[in-house]
Amino acid sequence: MQNQPPIIIIDDDPLIRYMLMTALDNQGLNTVEAASGEDGLRLFDELGAEAVLLDVVMPGGLDGYATCAEFRIRLEGEHLPILIMTGLEDLESINRAYEAGATDFITKPLNIPLLAHRLRYMLRANKTTKRLRESESRLHRMAYFDTLTDLPNRQFFNEHLLQMIAVSRRQKLKLAVLFLDLDDFKRINDSLGHQVGDLVLQETSERLRKSIRSSDMVFNNGVSQNGTTLARLGGDEFTVLLSLIETGDDAAVVAERIRFQVNQPLFLDNQELYTTTSIGIAVYPDDGDDDKTLLKNADMAMYYAKRFGGNCYNFFSAEMTKTAVRRLALEGHLRKAIERDELELYYQPQLNLESNSYRAVEVFLRWHNAELGEILPVEFIALAEDIGIIIPIGEWVLRKACAQAVEWLNNGIVLERIAVNVSVIQFLHKGFPGLIATILNDTKLPPHILELELTESTLINNEAAVFNMLQEIKKLGVQLAIDDFGMGYSSLFKLRYFPIDRLKIDQLFVRYLEQDPKNGAIASAVIALSKSLGIQVTAEGVETATQLAFLRDKYCKEAQGFLLSKPLPADNVAAFFSNNPETAQPPGK
Repeated sequence: MQNQPPIIIIDDDPLIRYMLMTALDNQGLNTVEAASGEDGLRLFDELGAEAVLLDVVMPGGLDGYATCAEFRIRLEGEHLPILIMTGLEDLESINRAYEAGATDFITKPLNIPLLAHRLRYMLRANKTTKRLRESESRLHRMAYFDTLTDLPNRQFFNEHLLQMIAVSRRQKLKLAVLFLDLDDFKRINDSLGHQVGDLVLQETSERLRKSIRSSDMVFNNGVSQNGTTLARLGGDEFTVLLSLIETGDDAAVVAERIRFQVNQPLFLDNQELYTTTSIGIAVYPDDGDDDKTLLKNADMAMYYAKRFGGNCYNFFSAEMTKTAVRRLALEGHLRKAIERDELELYYQPQLNLESNSYRAVEVFLRWHNAELGEILPVEFIALAEDIGIIIPIGEWVLRKACAQAVEWLNNGIVLERIAVNVSVIQFLHKGFPGLIATILNDTKLPPHILELELTESTLINNEAAVFNMLQEIKKLGVQLAIDDFGMGYSSLFKLRYFPIDRLKIDQLFVRYLEQDPKNGAIASAVIALSKSLGIQVTAEGVETATQLAFLRDKYCKEAQGFLLSKPLPADNVAAFFSNNPETAQPPGK
């Protein structure tokens, strides 16, 4: 009983208050009394109320009509049962009572049993209505809010964005959509589990709320006073709608504040974690005048922020659309490139500087499409990795290269090594060693002739998995090389433990040997390091006689580059080798 909100009786007549309190108390109802509208409102603010019995004519302050209207604008007062009591029974007075928000109306002199009956009816009806409202509220929450973070969801955001675009269009104002994605969140989920991943998302949501609140408080319904809202679209994707901004710089300020908040270390389950976010910004009406275009362009800008290395924000530009159209066209054609026989392998000979002979080639993948023309590997290899088709393409390259090497060997070409670049995605695929074994068996290529080239960055990521994979591959008898050495951050101490046969000096150090002595020093150091570790070394990008002479002088084992030969189609390789007598021998020898 004590926890039940009271029924507030408001009447300036103490006798009426006494009669009503006595009657209602006898029925087990909790009541409090007030002699004026102001006192009644104060009691409601302090105690709340289950219902209000309200006199109309009260001299000196708020009358019953004004008091009733005040109750309706109070928090939790919208659905409060209010029974108006008055000696006025004309139609105008009754209409005024209902217009002020009365639930029911009873005339004086009061019929206490009738009043009690009406009060009980109102209370029952209100309880039923309250249950319906709570049910509707739960359904609304389920439909429009994310259960993990309690943020508005995609549906809520889309509907609110439509409303705010309409407001901005009428008032000729700007708004901004920020599209956020956590950088490398999949790694956290995969390595630490979804439970930790969920905690990261919840903490990120709180940090995003703080970032918005620092300029404008976000209310419980998901929208701030000026129309700003924050939502989780799903996974690790979030959006922020900044309404009624003056310039794009306003969005940049919020984006930088968000980036700073997300960057702070997280302490979860006794672990210290670091997260960053990529943010794309699209401004209405400059970057789109409808909801779908704004979201799409903000998403595209976020993608470019990731391409710039993440942990930054990026504004949308028209150039991104052209690039996106190009990427979409590339993706569609690339998925069918193998079946359409559009891929081709080129081979760049490598010169052995000790014997002055060509005994090895590196494989380069080329793609020619009838509609798009020649597409550079720097453009389509990354795309193949992004869309998940690098593994079948990589298998095609390996099988084709091994088969071609066998054909040359059978035709009398002395080939000591054919080097194939391997994507990190392909390399870390659990079935990769088995695939190599199958291809070697199918093509009958001696394993030691195949060399797999890995980028330096492959070795520094997921070190344990990389080491195990290298060991498995070495058991097959193939050779392993580190491509573009010197451009990454691998530890030289750890390098000695990897079963590597060859380092390839990155072409940038070779290309600028003549311009900058420091590049020569680096190349010399790599050559000396390789010798001390018992590892062969190949220099890439040799374009001048001076560069080649420098490498000979430093006892570099091999070189390749345009000075020696550009990458050649398979038919031209046999002719190239034949024009170097020391590299060819009659079939069967």
